[in-house]
Order: sequence, then structure tokens, then C-alpha cells
Amino acid sequence: MWLAFAQRKSCHHREALMELGYINWTMHRTNFEVGDIVFLFMSDERKVAFKTKVVAKDCDRTDIAYWQVKPNMHFTYKLELVKEYTGNKLGEDDLAQHGFKGGRSIQHPLKNNVELLSYIDSVFEED
Repeated sequence: MWLAFAQRKSCHHREALMELGYINWTMHRTNFEVGDIVFLFMSDERKVAFKTKVVAKDCDRTDIAYWQVKPNMHFTYKLELVKEYTGNKLGEDDLAQHGFKGGRSIQHPLKNNVELLSYIDSVFEED
């Protein structure tokens, strides 16, 4: 499992997920594997809102219409929407109680915080 930071000023990830059912994620400095679960922390909402699954790698970027800046056009991972979370247990303050550090700690996807990722997964499972 991974936690990734979806930066609203760069890309409208929410809209892409709702309309396409997936997003593309850069392969640069990211080591996802097909089958991995990736939770998305939404920069504008300050919470985790989506559970996605890596379904392919070495993909062309096909979510270009949702980008607000020129995206990296290298090959990408395809992250398919699994579930949206609309409750109130995955906000920044709740996550901090389980080891979320915020800020620069999420500039790149993280997978080493087992307590945090287990908590996020448990919230999605109970929803």
C-alpha cells in the first residue's frame, strides 16, 4: 500500500477519477507495482479521499485534459478507482494521530508508514 499526494494546482485528479475511472501517475521516482493499492491525499481537501489500484505500467498519459500545468509525458502507471471515501475519519488531523507528518513527507509517494497505511485501509474497509 502507498499514500500519494494529489496536487490540485497541477491536476484535477478528482474529476479525472470520476469521469475516466482512472488517473495516470508518473513512473519517475515512483516504484509502484501492478496490483499495489495507492491512497490519494487531496491537497485542496486536506484528506485522503480515494483508494486506487495500479492496473498497468508503461502507459501513455491519457488524462492530459485534467492537467493545469504541462505534465511529464514519460510513461505512467494507470491507477484505477477502487473507492471514494466521503466520511470524516481521513482528514489531516485524524491521519496525524496515526503517524502522518504532512508537508515534505508526502512530496513523493510513501509506503513505509505501516501504522498510517493500515489505519487508512481500515477506514476504507469499514465504510
